[in-house]
Amino acid sequence: MAFQIEWIESQFFDPGKIANQMIIVHHTGSNNGQVNSFEGTISWFKPATWRTYSQVSAQYIIAREERPIVQMVRDDDTAWHAGRSEWIIDGHKYTELNNRSIGIELQGDGNLVGYTQFQYEALIWLIRQKMQKYNVPLELVRGHQEISTQKVDPGRLFDWNWVRNQLSSVSVNVPNTPPADVVDSDNDGVVYTDPNHDVYIPDGRDRSLFGRIVEAIFSLFK
Repeated sequence: MAFQIEWIESQFFDPGKIANQMIIVHHTGSNNGQVNSFEGTISWFKPATWRTYSQVSAQYIIAREERPIVQMVRDDDTAWHAGRSEWIIDGHKYTELNNRSIGIELQGDGNLVGYTQFQYEALIWLIRQKMQKYNVPLELVRGHQEISTQKVDPGRLFDWNWVRNQLSSVSVNVPNTPPADVVDSDNDGVVYTDPNHDVYIPDGRDRSLFGRIVEAIFSLFK
């Protein structure tokens, strides 16, 4: 299967980056038992009106259905996807991973419904490219829930065994690092929202305690 990448630039990023040492897999999540829409996620990463709260983005978003992968932040710039996070890279523990990683969002909620075959195939294609280009070892392809204990994505229904098996043949030249019930009415495995649904994805930068309190207060009114 051939894959394409569509460029839609987010306003939420920092120019430049320390390095692309990790690849972090996310999901876009759900709202009231329905997965957040693809269009809504793009709008959340690129709002029509600038907002100061919950500024969040990722390098890539992969839809549930067959369509181009959307890239919203350049690989060499810092997307705001990991939030408060930590992992061991080359024997050193880092506590802010936005500027050391590429973030990939899968449309869906991996604790609600499984991902589609298209998503898995597109994800493998994309991760293989990034592993080879940036010498990222398989041990540093991780889920958001692994680098941040407060997160639950990509979720229990994400097939890590299959993904890692598909990626196990990728050879990179870096040192080894320590790994640190919703009803589906039409029975198609997918629960969709209105495509114009405005999602809320509270990841973003590694914010101060004050910033997290402000965002928590805001979320009560969503």
